[in-house]
Amino acid sequence: MRNYLQEHRDTFKTDKPIIGCVHLMALPGTPHYDPNISFKEHIKRAVGEIKVLQESGFDAVIFANEGDRPYLFNVGPEIVASYVRIVSELLQYIKVPYGCGVLIDPISTLAVAKAIDAKFVRTYVTGTYADIFGFHDFKPGDIYRYKKQIGAEDVKIYCYFDAHAGTSLDTREQVSMIDAGLAIVEPAGVLIPGQRAGLAPDLKEVKKIKDRYPNNPILIASGVNKNNVKEALEVSDGFVIGTSLKRDGVLWNEVDFSRAQEFIRAAKG
Repeated sequence: MRNYLQEHRDTFKTDKPIIGCVHLMALPGTPHYDPNISFKEHIKRAVGEIKVLQESGFDAVIFANEGDRPYLFNVGPEIVASYVRIVSELLQYIKVPYGCGVLIDPISTLAVAKAIDAKFVRTYVTGTYADIFGFHDFKPGDIYRYKKQIGAEDVKIYCYFDAHAGTSLDTREQVSMIDAGLAIVEPAGVLIPGQRAGLAPDLKEVKKIKDRYPNNPILIASGVNKNNVKEALEVSDGFVIGTSLKRDGVLWNEVDFSRAQEFIRAAKG
């Protein structure tokens, strides 16, 4: 029988990892892409963020193509190629576990993870949703077969069972969807989202889910900040944090050193 909590600890070297986001700037072909910004400049910004997160005491980092808004369910090869080009240059600076996510494409997420030797991914693998990006459904049979085909069995999947910035067409409570999902898709951990980036889920619901599934890692996927981090740590097995670390608290800005340090003091001080 798998010990999911031990696998979680083995991945992050701690029981409750604080995972900082390194958001790539808009990549070629996307609405906010600036052709005047070279790949070297993309890399320079990301290196700075990695150093800030590591020096501040974050337990892990996760890459995401956050600048590519609005997101696609199936990205083009130019996104995968650019993503891997940039992150491959960054790996020499990373001293903590790292993962990746390609918004909102689980197949490309796994392809990138395989290429960059990522320890874990953040993605959807199941569910049908109507949200700001359109109508979409995720087919775990296809996703897990692809994972097997490319030899990415060691990549840990941390996934959602409810919509982030939308509505699930599965009318069951999130706890019931998780119940079915844990048995079928066997994720390394469950991500509990807020309604959008920067908004936290109901922490009472997170506690309810964690109490129901004490042997599975339950992570908060958005909205943790210096004011709620202590409670978040009490009810979860870690979290992914982005918005509250950014300059002026704006998601698209770079990570701010003082904000990152202040957050870690609140979490670990």
